[in-house]
Amino acid sequence: MTASAYTCAPALDAYLRRATWGLPEQRRQELWDELEEHVLTRTDHLLLSGLSPQDALTQALRELGAPSRVTLGMAKVYSMPKLFLAATTAALGLSATLYALAGGREMTFTLPVLTQQPVKPSCVRGTVPTSTGLTIVSQQGGVTCYTFNDANAYKGVFLSGTDLQQAINAQGGKATLQGARLSIDLPGLTTGGGDLNAMFTKDGTPYYDAAMVVGTLSTPLTITLKGFKAPQVQIGNLKLQLGQPGTNVGRAFYNPLALHLVSRLLPREQATPLRMVSGGWFAAAPGETPQGPAHTIQTGLPEGEVVMLVTKQAGNTFMADTAEVKAGGSVSLKSEAENLRFVTDPAQLGPYASGGHINALLLRLSNTPLNELPSAIFLPKQTTSSAR
Repeated sequence: MTASAYTCAPALDAYLRRATWGLPEQRRQELWDELEEHVLTRTDHLLLSGLSPQDALTQALRELGAPSRVTLGMAKVYSMPKLFLAATTAALGLSATLYALAGGREMTFTLPVLTQQPVKPSCVRGTVPTSTGLTIVSQQGGVTCYTFNDANAYKGVFLSGTDLQQAINAQGGKATLQGARLSIDLPGLTTGGGDLNAMFTKDGTPYYDAAMVVGTLSTPLTITLKGFKAPQVQIGNLKLQLGQPGTNVGRAFYNPLALHLVSRLLPREQATPLRMVSGGWFAAAPGETPQGPAHTIQTGLPEGEVVMLVTKQAGNTFMADTAEVKAGGSVSLKSEAENLRFVTDPAQLGPYASGGHINALLLRLSNTPLNELPSAIFLPKQTTSSAR
């Protein structure tokens, strides 16, 4: 079922009438058509995420904002010269002009997420892999192709390139898709992180790792994170909701992002061009929690905040885990170290124990601008922790 079936929906018709009320007659139909096109296109996207047809339409209208706000913005735009209007009106999706029509307010774009990528063999030339975690599927001409036995290796949080393009363009930036390559140009973009290769393609649409998209953005616009199970990423006034309410991708999104975030705590020369240090994180498929001992820490933070635990391994490598604060302020986090001592300076991190404890950092990731991440370091109520 396509969103075109909603052209006669009472809710859509009422919204469009209210949003275009009072505008010059010669402009009214033009704006009606553009708004309708956006709503129907957005409804189609939301249908793919599993929403019912009615819920998808309701969500699309909610994202566009109150019709009275749109009406006011439209009246302002249409008092400008016609040439300016023609130059700034987009043909598809919620354009930067429509963003301005909505009053320049903060807007939330709900991006459907895929949590499973297609199982596709990886291939190497020369040495034949011998790991018990692999299954060799072909060997020819010195090239060996294999798949992973662990199904979680193909799980993650992936975003459609077309959805990302629409959302970024609405912010006044520019996102361009060329085959499987996504080029992002946000206002004030500096160096690095402007181009991403798709993780995979499904039904002709390229998909990108959500953590990589956020981690490689380089812009003076404030970037903040909020929520764990269905994370929200805010870039300037643009809010990207990763998944519908009820989604649970917490660790699957935050843990791969962790090493990008750790790099923001270090001197720039210690980070790679993609602003990511080396190391690892505790892998967890969407909706799952890593098994094994964990540190239960009393943070003193409100329920729902997102906390990251960081330790340093040999060399300049790090290990991280993230979790959501529970009622009462406690959080459960994984670490390879059984005994931890909490510190406030990244320079104090190291692989060697002192007094039987490894130094560790705790950071409040949610509601903290990423360019101010050092300010997110905090000490919990206890100075040390032992895994249970």
